[in-house]
Amino acid sequence: MDKSTEWLGIVFKRHNEWIKIVNSFGEFNYAEDFVQEMYLVLYKYADEDKIIKNGNVSRGYIYFTIRSIYFQYYNSKKRIDKVYIDDDEFTEQIQDHSQMDEQVAYNGICQLIDEHIDNWRWYEKKLFTLYRDTDLSIRGIAAETGISWVSIYHTLKTAKQELKEKFGEDYQDYLNNDYELI
Repeated sequence: MDKSTEWLGIVFKRHNEWIKIVNSFGEFNYAEDFVQEMYLVLYKYADEDKIIKNGNVSRGYIYFTIRSIYFQYYNSKKRIDKVYIDDDEFTEQIQDHSQMDEQVAYNGICQLIDEHIDNWRWYEKKLFTLYRDTDLSIRGIAAETGISWVSIYHTLKTAKQELKEKFGEDYQDYLNNDYELI
């Protein structure tokens, strides 16, 4: 392994975790393919500094990369679902659809939140995504950035409150399985 791709080995060590992320989207048949595609995208386009921080893989960066690949694939293809006549298979198909509906609703909420965060000022957006996408605590972010932890705390508190007010009802609909209301 040459020096420029050693960091991919670190990412690969958590391969099963990446498969579980794809499974959480409701995709089980092509999970391995999506993860392999993610490795290719990381190799071609990503910087090691964005993915590996202090020897740890940024799970948020990997999650959003996989999610982006997943949505690109399914938005570019029309899906045709088979309906089986056999009762057992039809029942399984209905259960699969309800799991898929749940995942689609969850991804919809995540996408709404991400779009809302994109409209924030740079400072709030960077602090919130840093807190959300890394394993750093508020004090860890303060140590890494040189920003006072009080400023970070108040910024995150305000951001969380805003998200709760704006998307709290959608999240409750998600928890109550009222996916069509989201």
